[in-house]
Amino acid sequence: CFQVFAYARASHITRQGAMGADNSTVAKNNYTMAGGINHGASAVLDTSHTNSMIDLVESDTCKPFIIPIVGLLVGAAMMQAPKAATVGKLVLYFGAQSFMNIFMAWVFRTHITVAKGTMVGDRALETNLYGCPVGFALTAMQQFISFFCFLILYAALYATPHKITPKRISSMKEVVSIVIFGCVFAMNIALNNFSLGYVSIAVNLIIRSCLPLTTFLSQQGLALFHLYPFRPCKVLEIGLMVAGVFCASGFTVAKILGSPGKNHEGSNEVLGCIMCIASLLCGSVNLALAGVLGEMKLSVYDTVAYMSIPAFVFLIPFCLVKKPVPGEWPQVLGMDTASDFDIMMMTRQIAPSTFELFILSGFFSFAYNIIQFKIVHELSPSATAFGGNFNKAALVFLTLLLPFLQVHSLPPAPWNIIIWAAVLGNVAAFSYYSYLQILAKQAKAAEEAAKSEDKAENDKSQAMLLNEDNKDEAALGA
Repeated sequence: CFQVFAYARASHITRQGAMGADNSTVAKNNYTMAGGINHGASAVLDTSHTNSMIDLVESDTCKPFIIPIVGLLVGAAMMQAPKAATVGKLVLYFGAQSFMNIFMAWVFRTHITVAKGTMVGDRALETNLYGCPVGFALTAMQQFISFFCFLILYAALYATPHKITPKRISSMKEVVSIVIFGCVFAMNIALNNFSLGYVSIAVNLIIRSCLPLTTFLSQQGLALFHLYPFRPCKVLEIGLMVAGVFCASGFTVAKILGSPGKNHEGSNEVLGCIMCIASLLCGSVNLALAGVLGEMKLSVYDTVAYMSIPAFVFLIPFCLVKKPVPGEWPQVLGMDTASDFDIMMMTRQIAPSTFELFILSGFFSFAYNIIQFKIVHELSPSATAFGGNFNKAALVFLTLLLPFLQVHSLPPAPWNIIIWAAVLGNVAAFSYYSYLQILAKQAKAAEEAAKSEDKAENDKSQAMLLNEDNKDEAALGA
């Protein structure tokens, strides 16, 4: 396919050289379809349209989305075959999770918010203004939009057999649990979104793949206060988690030191890494608190209905805190530090199309939560946890493996060698750790099933003996 694309592109370039200025006129007329309907057939056949589509596919905007979209399509196709349905769900989950991660990274860091040369105030931008670092404000907006999406869906399904019935909250403990879960959940997402404005998606995903170790440490910390049972310390599992974190650290350092940039950009990347680690800790505490506060058994609709508003209110103060801004934002804002609210209001003024992407992300977030919830319930939690943890490192690995999908080239040696070794080590360590967790849960389930079967056999034997005793007593009585 890429050879065909290259041939079409080369043919177009050759035809451009032969026709000169006339070709540019034809191309201009072809792209103005509304003004030349009578020439529709020739416009459709003209290779300038093919070249336009090739440029779109080859553009830096579309490249990162190719892997997630292929994952979504392949996963959906595999789910149609019963024998491949389970694997298809994991592939679909990979596509959905990767798409959401890449979309948010694109909005926060690589999307051209304002093109260079645009007049901002009394001067023109010297370089493109990339991304929009509004992690807290955008997360709050997503929670607000998700709540109204829930209301619309609730109203649409109210008179149908699929009516949504939210779970009743009947105790103060449940109210406190929802508020705590909502706040920690919001901080997890907000800090992750914040970090995406300062570090690349690759660094973000590699750091977040260290979730098993931080979750283990959170559980052990809660156990010190008798809030959670101690987990057994197995040398192999701890060694795998430490190795995975070591590889993630090596990858992060290599990406920062090997990437060309100014000193303040390096300090901003360090800030992004710190926020990503903080997000990781919030995610770990969220998982650990699930065992402390009890299982709420909230559906995705309950989660949206009950947690969106507390999360929105909780994030408002963070939207007003000033922070260093990356890239050309200091020139646009006229200051080196700004709050998320300041940046969002400026974006709405100078780049309304980017502000529309913020609104769109709220709908994407609502849809992604529904997909994730359904897959979690249709697959076992351990399999879903394995898939989610593997997805992060696998996406980075596939991007490195397929150079034509890379937006930025790898840094020169020795950093590129360190990056490759770190990614392979991270994927191997955490994938094998997750595999051991699945085997342990399967062994525990088999042991419990065996105990239940033995108990059933004992109960059956006792019932038979009791029945025989009753018959003997009846015979003696007769």
